Amino acid sequence: MPQGIEAPASITAEGPTSHTQNQADGFDFVDATRPATNALIALTGPANAGKTYTALAMATGMGTTIGVCDTERGRASHYAHLFPFKHLKMPDFRPQTLVRALALGAQRRIDVMIIDSGTHYWSGRGGVLEQVDRTTSASRSGNAFTSGWKSIKPIEHEMWDAVMAYPGHVIMTLRVKVAYELVENDRGKKEPTKIGLKPDQRADAEYEFDFVGDLDMDHTMTVSKCSYPGLFETGERIELPNTETGHKIVQWLSEGTPMPTVQEYVDRVMRPEMTYEQLLALYQGELSQRGLLGAALFAPDTGDQTTLGGLIARIGGERKAAAEGASATPQAAQGGERNAA
Repeated sequence: MPQGIEAPASITAEGPTSHTQNQADGFDFVDATRPATNALIALTGPANAGKTYTALAMATGMGTTIGVCDTERGRASHYAHLFPFKHLKMPDFRPQTLVRALALGAQRRIDVMIIDSGTHYWSGRGGVLEQVDRTTSASRSGNAFTSGWKSIKPIEHEMWDAVMAYPGHVIMTLRVKVAYELVENDRGKKEPTKIGLKPDQRADAEYEFDFVGDLDMDHTMTVSKCSYPGLFETGERIELPNTETGHKIVQWLSEGTPMPTVQEYVDRVMRPEMTYEQLLALYQGELSQRGLLGAALFAPDTGDQTTLGGLIARIGGERKAAAEGASATPQAAQGGERNAA
């Protein structure tokens, strides 16, 4: 838990006691409701499958301000005459840089963020794999598991937390590891045809998304995962997915119960009347349960890059210290009066 916010005494390694079974910290079963959430979409495919174009087309039907974190040498700008969007050429492929870009996107109120592509943050120059190799090589042990991954895994987790907690819809394109197979053409002859394999990202990356669409060389998308019941079926093929495809997803999501946004939580945290205890309850309860503690942002009071969880920890620590100082001042004054007497 970040410095400043401390666990209450009732939450210990032994679990809740008889005095805490009413779950005053909010840890309890409640009636399930369908929230109005943001989309988390992955588009996979080989080169020239149309990942960038499809992402922009779908995003146009999902929001009003589109942003593109471009790792493809500025290639997204080729579509600037077709789709209006904000463009950021990523200077490197470190996960830390993507987190900063997401914080900037939140500050600019970009409501649909395209990460084109997420592969670079895994296997690109400066990505997770390269950082693990560098850290391992610089360590005394030379063991990737006790040095490299131990140091870099938290950085990777911070990146994914920022992606999943972004205060808007997210579309991430992913390259696939490509292979060729012999396919019989219309003349009865076999010719090598490019096929896509698994996405070039960590093995379980697809679990982080609610919707995964696999694009082929004909720009047809096959739905390989859809967590929106009744919207698309697994295995369903969508020819030339477009703005309407994105609009359908957003329409389905908007039918849920409205939930506070990250900015609304930031505004609440910054209210002077919010006490340490209230901030602690917010941190451990609602925000933890919604997975928003890792949302990347710039602190409204200092301008420093942080996370929603980090902001609460700092403000909570300051409020606690101020309260303790205020209560100690009268005692110190009384002591001074006695000494003077």
